Amino acid sequence: MSGGPDLILLGQVTIDHVVPATPGPWRAQMGGNAIYSAAGARLWLDPARIGVTLRRGTGFDFDVEAMLARAGIDHVHCRDVPLPHLTEWIVYETDGSRRCLPRNTGLTHIGSEGDPGDADTYLDYLLNFSPEASDIPAAWLPAKAVHLNPQVRDRSPCSLAALRAQSGYISVDPSPYVAKGLDAAGLAARLPGADAVLPSEMESAHIACGDWHGAALALTDAGFGEAIIKRGSQSVVLASDGVVTEIPVPPVQIADVTGAGDSFGGAYCACRMMGMPPAEAVRRAIVAAGMVIGCSGSDAALALDPAEAARRLAEMS
Repeated sequence: MSGGPDLILLGQVTIDHVVPATPGPWRAQMGGNAIYSAAGARLWLDPARIGVTLRRGTGFDFDVEAMLARAGIDHVHCRDVPLPHLTEWIVYETDGSRRCLPRNTGLTHIGSEGDPGDADTYLDYLLNFSPEASDIPAAWLPAKAVHLNPQVRDRSPCSLAALRAQSGYISVDPSPYVAKGLDAAGLAARLPGADAVLPSEMESAHIACGDWHGAALALTDAGFGEAIIKRGSQSVVLASDGVVTEIPVPPVQIADVTGAGDSFGGAYCACRMMGMPPAEAVRRAIVAAGMVIGCSGSDAALALDPAEAARRLAEMS
């Protein structure tokens, strides 16, 4: 392995105890937006060009480096944190929605019966496992592109400030804990220097109020070069250069919705880095997300076949 990666992904890894909606045993597995964004990116970009930066606490028994290496990703930097790694119950409902309930000591009251909610304690703990720009090895910079997965508190703004002069392109998938409280101008002010913002429907519904074209335009008018609104099985709304485009999402067989938005973000940033126009990057990101939700678990997501991605893309034409 020589030199640094062209695309850097910043995000979390998690220990998920998954409880299925239908009767069956729960299982512990590794997840996290760092892993799923890598799964999406490698469907279109040579994995040797991808780097992943993450943090790992104590009690994290999964070999994340080996998992990513099997997917061809050898540029992996883990910063060890001297705290028990965040562990959560992931409880699925029959409609595909899910709830996350932390299992760590001092966090188990969150989401329990009668608890009004304690987001601050949860976010403070999660922040310990959220990588920042200073976690990136110096040898990896400058980079052609960086994708910031959802991060809490001030992680994304601080990383943007540190990386803007060291990356040719930066995309940000905003955390719902940040995006849901801000209008378009407020979000742009919170994330200055981002070339693209990729909110989900949940994170941008208060901006749209039903007008998705207007929301995407509002985000670009506020300062983002590109705004991509992900709406699940509905069309993706893209605004760029003053033009709004809706790109259809083909129906897919769903096995597990985990990682849909994360894989979309990784794929989109990879394709933009390779010089594809925004609409073409969105189409490939749609394919990546569709393939990820068609399998179950991060191991399966990282083993998806780029040739199958190319075949599905051809079917969209």
